[in-house]
Amino acid sequence: MAVLEAARPKTKLAVIDLGPYLAGEKGALERTAAELGAASEELGFYFIANHGIAQSLIDRVFAEAERFHSLPLDQKLDVKVQGKKVVGYLPLGGQTQRLRHQGHSYPDRSASYYVKAEYGPDHPYHRAGHSWVFDNLWPKDLPGFRETCLDYYEAMTGLFRKLLPLQAVALGLAPDFFTAHDAFNPPVNTLRLLCYPPRETKNEGQFGISPHSDYGYLTLLAQAKKPGLEILTREGDWVAAPALDGCFLVNTADMGQRWTNDRFRSALHRVINLEGETRYSIPFFCGTRWDVKLDCLPTCQGPGNPAKYPPLSFGEYMAEVTPKVYDALYE
Repeated sequence: MAVLEAARPKTKLAVIDLGPYLAGEKGALERTAAELGAASEELGFYFIANHGIAQSLIDRVFAEAERFHSLPLDQKLDVKVQGKKVVGYLPLGGQTQRLRHQGHSYPDRSASYYVKAEYGPDHPYHRAGHSWVFDNLWPKDLPGFRETCLDYYEAMTGLFRKLLPLQAVALGLAPDFFTAHDAFNPPVNTLRLLCYPPRETKNEGQFGISPHSDYGYLTLLAQAKKPGLEILTREGDWVAAPALDGCFLVNTADMGQRWTNDRFRSALHRVINLEGETRYSIPFFCGTRWDVKLDCLPTCQGPGNPAKYPPLSFGEYMAEVTPKVYDALYE
């Protein structure tokens, strides 16, 4: 395992090489799982290298993010989020993180476009009216945008599924524990195309995204050319995550921390807008099915370590989160 020194000598971001594991090398599953587990328990963030996602596809998605956010505002508002389901365009100031951070003077300075799994009207999931099925809102007159987003969505969902056996083995479970679990059949993932406009110096204390933890199981973040993410360590220090070419930055999210009884850490992190520059980001949020309650994993509890959280579904958690975070849905 390689490491990158962050802003503080005692803080390290692990770089985990997935190549041997994905190639099926003997013993690679156990070795890679041990590295992943250690990083998940300590900082809660780590890089993965040799992950198998083509850089050309990642670059296409960054280009589409810039293309969408460069559209005239009226065209973006044509696909603005509707009701309480977060798909489509969320305008500048439409979200401000308040779940684990208080005392905001200004709304978060970022705009977003959200994509979920694409299920046609005749798909059994759609006909059943599942709460975790969404209708994407696609902009008009943007050739190739939908196709690129869905190509990336499918590729990232595949990468997430390949990480699940590593997660399971790291927690002392059978390799197929998560892949066979109802919670991930199917997973409820989200692609978010973010735009961070330049910092407004007059708004002292404004964030691109305020200190927060992610809500789902884990997050996969492709590396932008311009860094901006900062992570809160267990020691209480904010450290900047470097932009590491060819890697994804991975972090445990809230449902992952709850399910593992706080063994895996869902760390606070934030985004600072750049001075005089626009920045784009394309996080891929991986979540469980909204209707499956997550009870504490058997290997994460025992005598002297009882379950800290009652069973909870991702849908129930999002019902708690949404009114506190998505201002644009409650105007």
